Amino acid sequence: MKKPPNNETCSQAVSESELVRLLTQMLRDEGYRVRLEVSNMGQSVDLVATQGRWVTAIEAKLSDWRRALVQCRTHESVADYVCVAIGSLSVPSGLFKAAHELGYGVLHFKRTEAKFKWEVRPRLNSKLWKPQRRYWSRALRRVPYAY
Repeated sequence: MKKPPNNETCSQAVSESELVRLLTQMLRDEGYRVRLEVSNMGQSVDLVATQGRWVTAIEAKLSDWRRALVQCRTHESVADYVCVAIGSLSVPSGLFKAAHELGYGVLHFKRTEAKFKWEVRPRLNSKLWKPQRRYWSRALRRVPYAY
């Protein structure tokens, strides 16, 4: 008989840095190369995951998803895909609605399972600003990969 997960451990709140660490590991397992805290137009992208020529910008938040959406708007100029990773107990309906409207992806950290799940897959970003992307890509090459 399979032993159930230790819900006492899995359901505990995680910090934002732990959320980023767990997300980094998941993305690396999926074949992405991950960089953390990448500068972009006076802001910082929490995670930049690259796979081939595709760039995904991810903002990680424990609960303040509205702030993540504001930050994500800046990332539209450089990323092929834009996502919010949320560590709240559930995904707020407002975040679902906004993500669908904006084409953003939503990754939810399922505390009971201690893993991330794609709740909304991102659409290819049509607002990419090619001159900014080229400039940003050169700077991105100087940022070391995570872990």
